[in-house]
Amino acid sequence: MLKCVIPCISLFSASAGLMCAPGPGSLAAPSSRAEEGAAIYAQRCSGCHGENLNNLSGGWSFDLRRLHSDEHDRFVDSVTTGKDNMPSWYGILTTEQIEAIWAYIRATVDKSKSTDR
Repeated sequence: MLKCVIPCISLFSASAGLMCAPGPGSLAAPSSRAEEGAAIYAQRCSGCHGENLNNLSGGWSFDLRRLHSDEHDRFVDSVTTGKDNMPSWYGILTTEQIEAIWAYIRATVDKSKSTDR
């Protein structure tokens, strides 16, 4: 009888864990690529480039708000190979994470430009 109870408890525990796991549309997941990028930026980039893209470094790190929408390749190249004071993030950030950061930069800069008018 004990042999039957243990597999049943294990099966129930595994099923309960799957039912509690957050799904793709859950509140815990970022709702957009730009939001995902904001979270990655806050963790990986803000120390040098400033919180919320507000670069207060005095010039030693590039102000990402100066990137134009047609400079995507320049951005990706700088992130993956490094540039001046910035180290390479190759092998640390995935392509998807880099694209999410780009989406965050574009959403922030483009929103700022539209409210400045």
